[in-house]
Amino acid sequence: MTAPQTTPALPDRWFRTTPDSSVRGGPRLLARSLIRAADLDERIGFYEQLFGVPADLRMPIPDFGGLELAAVGNLLLIASVRPFTPIQRQTAYSLIVPSLVAQLETVRRAGGTVVEPPERILPGARARVRYPDGSLAELVEHRPQPGEEPRPPAAATGGDRAGRTRLVARRKVPLTAFDEAVASYEKLLEAEARVHEVRHRPAAPLTLALVGNLLLIGSDEPDPDGGAATAVALLASTEGHGPRAMVSLPDGVLAEVWDLDAAGRRPGR
Repeated sequence: MTAPQTTPALPDRWFRTTPDSSVRGGPRLLARSLIRAADLDERIGFYEQLFGVPADLRMPIPDFGGLELAAVGNLLLIASVRPFTPIQRQTAYSLIVPSLVAQLETVRRAGGTVVEPPERILPGARARVRYPDGSLAELVEHRPQPGEEPRPPAAATGGDRAGRTRLVARRKVPLTAFDEAVASYEKLLEAEARVHEVRHRPAAPLTLALVGNLLLIGSDEPDPDGGAATAVALLASTEGHGPRAMVSLPDGVLAEVWDLDAAGRRPGR
């Protein structure tokens, strides 16, 4: 007699609001935060409160280095019990893509290269690429596991803060490279840029472009920290203090706070 087939159980705590990323209209770019596994629950609660939205996925991946991932808003928390590898630390973005094959072709057409070829993983499939500007991105295609059902999002936890603070990935480029970077990321992220100019800084002009979940900053000014810890930006009201401020997030991460309403929109954009 043939033994009945059983569906492998998903790891404890596993859930995804959207298990199948093929339904997405384009790639979802997420900023990355590498943290200790022991801190994951606290970090999820902190960012749910800050953004006013619940986590929409949590994925323990025991066969991939013992990682556990959670997404809150546009932030991917990557937790591990082991030290992170150099390439994990160097990777700037994670993208959930509708089709890994199609996205890799988009990267190649834009002048990027594949650093790690596609491989199957528990969420679906992944690859790592280098974009034309030199930044590294991990691309992940989500596909449902047998018997997996979408989990509806929970209620927002931030009260009246919901929707008022948005985290995005941040990248600074020289002013001379700004327009080229905007055009490149419009192709890579399949999104139209919204461009702003900070006009009250004639001595050190700044130009901003929001492309999907990425804020590009065109500036020839050095970052206070050399750019090492300022990989994210918060879009929120600065309450009359100008278009730009700085805050410290957990683990020493610095975030620029931008009030785009206080920055002038570039004509024609």
